[in-house]
Amino acid sequence: MHTDESIPDVIKQKAMKATHKALCKHGYADLTMKKIADESDRCKSTFHYHYDTKENLLVNFIQYLLEGFEERMIPETDDPLKELNGFIDRMLFGLSDEETTESFHTALLEIRSQAPYNEKFREQITKNDEYILQITTNIIQEGIEKGTFKDTDPKNTAIVLLSAIDGARARQISTDRRATEELRTALDWILDELIVE
Repeated sequence: MHTDESIPDVIKQKAMKATHKALCKHGYADLTMKKIADESDRCKSTFHYHYDTKENLLVNFIQYLLEGFEERMIPETDDPLKELNGFIDRMLFGLSDEETTESFHTALLEIRSQAPYNEKFREQITKNDEYILQITTNIIQEGIEKGTFKDTDPKNTAIVLLSAIDGARARQISTDRRATEELRTALDWILDELIVE
């Protein structure tokens, strides 16, 4: 497999977009390199040449999602409460964005379910989770320093928030409930407890 840096950007972009489309259409279990290639103007051998296996391509795809997350998920505001609310909304309601359909999140959940058996998946997903935890912790820490939030443990608060969000997203795609909307309402009273009167 080539290193991510050695793959031409045009190939990487086509591979990532094709992987996204193929995951939405086929899910993880039925995903093949051919089905990914069918979603692009490149042949299967191009993807095999640069990524060797479907596993390596998906590891790169998970990394690519983190890069996109960094660009889109951080609200531009100096108000910690608005920043935290915006972050929560993006985490919860990203399921309904045009670019991130429920079928896509279902496929991601399938990939996550492989992590206990796939070290490469587990390593990259762990990096993504640690990054998201750090962002959330930083927002809460900034709110404490600015006097917006009560003096609490920022990391533990972030862990509780993200665990609730993960659970709601899983319920959203595995049940008929609008779990993300339910959690958004429930989180209002948790945030009320966090805010300094």
